[in-house]
Amino acid sequence: MKCRHIQERLAAYQDGEIGGKERERIAAHLEGCPDCRKASAELEQVWQELGKIPEIEASPGFEQRLFARIRTTPEPRSLWGFSWLSWVYRAYPAPAMAVVVLLVGLVLGGVLGNALVSGFASAPAPTQISRADADVVSFKAFAAVPPGTLGDGYLRMASYTEDNRK
Repeated sequence: MKCRHIQERLAAYQDGEIGGKERERIAAHLEGCPDCRKASAELEQVWQELGKIPEIEASPGFEQRLFARIRTTPEPRSLWGFSWLSWVYRAYPAPAMAVVVLLVGLVLGGVLGNALVSGFASAPAPTQISRADADVVSFKAFAAVPPGTLGDGYLRMASYTEDNRK
């Protein structure tokens, strides 16, 4: 057995929770391993010191007052009036927040993308701009497009004319 496994099981070994062959293996390991023997002695000393601490007596009626207070504590309010939503948030806070961020991103992306495209197409310009040209320009507004990517293919396809063919 490895020392790490032994040291993880020392408390259970000392409490008598481990029996049979595993107990024998731990005892044999402790006889031959000074590090684990030292860890066992330190743990035993901690238990002895904890045993010296006097037990605190609760005041009369403490349990009744505690349970009465627990029963009268109001339930936490649910988020936005949806009780199931507060349960989801308490059970899975990180995934719930990830979903919220994703939904906000999708909504903002859709709104900003539509505003960008429609704003460009409706802007006064000396020449008339087609909807396809507006889409191409709005696509270029986000970043430079590396050659050979899907975006590059889209731009080449959108700007294709009969003049390019010759």
